[in-house]
Amino acid sequence: MKTTKHEEVIFPVMKLDYNFNVIYCNEPAYPMLNMWNCKPTERIPIKVLESHPGIFNSINNAHAPDISIEMDDITVKCTVMPFPEAGYIGIYAYMIEYTEKTKEKVTLAKLN
Repeated sequence: MKTTKHEEVIFPVMKLDYNFNVIYCNEPAYPMLNMWNCKPTERIPIKVLESHPGIFNSINNAHAPDISIEMDDITVKCTVMPFPEAGYIGIYAYMIEYTEKTKEKVTLAKLN
């Protein structure tokens, strides 16, 4: 299935070198980096790697399990894919789920 330009814009994408430095991120990935107290071109903090071992383990495992990144009121589901021949690890979001807290806010807004 081909993604549309709009879909490409809303999903976060990051590329990390094998030292876990951010070498690319699109604009939708900025809030994730901010939450991790990281800026583009900086190294992903060790506590983030510890809480998302799929990123770290992808170096040795080409079939790393997908990861879920909890943000304020959403969960971002991502595929982690190493590209050793290119020297980077790709993190590609494919789904954004709203948490129950957000669903409750929307329901209350509809009732009012």
